[in-house]
Amino acid sequence: MSAGDEAASRPVLVAGAINTDLVARVEKAPEAGETVTGSSFAIFGGGKGANQAIASARSGAPTAMLGGLGDDDFGRERRADLDAEGIDTASVARRESTPSGVALIVVEEATGQNRISYVPGATRTIAADQARDAVARVQPAVILATLEPPPEALAALFEAGKQRGSVVILNATPEAVGARPFLGQIDMLIVNETEAEDLIDSPVSAANGEDAALALSRLGPKTVAVTLGAAGAAIIHDGETATFPAPRVEVVDTTGAGDAFCGAFAAELARGADPFTAAKVGVAAGSLATTVPGAYPGIPRRGAVQRLLAER
Repeated sequence: MSAGDEAASRPVLVAGAINTDLVARVEKAPEAGETVTGSSFAIFGGGKGANQAIASARSGAPTAMLGGLGDDDFGRERRADLDAEGIDTASVARRESTPSGVALIVVEEATGQNRISYVPGATRTIAADQARDAVARVQPAVILATLEPPPEALAALFEAGKQRGSVVILNATPEAVGARPFLGQIDMLIVNETEAEDLIDSPVSAANGEDAALALSRLGPKTVAVTLGAAGAAIIHDGETATFPAPRVEVVDTTGAGDAFCGAFAAELARGADPFTAAKVGVAAGSLATTVPGAYPGIPRRGAVQRLLAER
């Protein structure tokens, strides 16, 4: 077995929400008090945590999920989705008294942009002991978490991960200000433009992405990636900065693009790649995710990402 193959075997533990996405496609999203007629409706698996776990698994990393689901139809369907991807779901709790998480998503056909209303459900029941047990059982090389689990569960997860020598990544979403207490505990931070603005209280765009990453790194994490939509991503690692532009693709639906970046980024790190290489791969994965409707269906496999990178 080569060194690269050995690196590929290291596990990733993803912590976050497992949701069901109820997606309506409309020509133009409604304003307050307005009703618009949509062209289609579909139900997809979703949740940022689950999306990122699938992205990690499809990128070739052994992947485990830390999360919560209700004892309901949506919960059973989402667990089956994760199992079908080969994801370890032993650390996904089943809650009889709390429903599974749901996201209501409106996608504008003209732009591919989305508007999301999110109800966490069982994700809010993830416990600190559950997080510590997951780290002890999985022994991950990389931990990738969103801010969807309760803060006490995240604190326990990060502490347990650091004790075991895991690389700890926080994707500061959905509400970036919740990341502030953890910035000194994590190794790497991933944010989009809006989330970066919330943390540094300054406008962020493709023009100043590297400056924003530098400002964020001064808050604690030595590695920061700022995703910039169609402009790609800016990253700082050990004081060095770089920007990786996104390849041009036909955008159909941006749902899950950031999650595809995060999961592919974590998988590359678990494979032994440096953060710059991981960010380049993550940008390509995020771009491909926008070409297919829905979160789960749009997340690409590593082969497709590598072909896109080779074409460039």
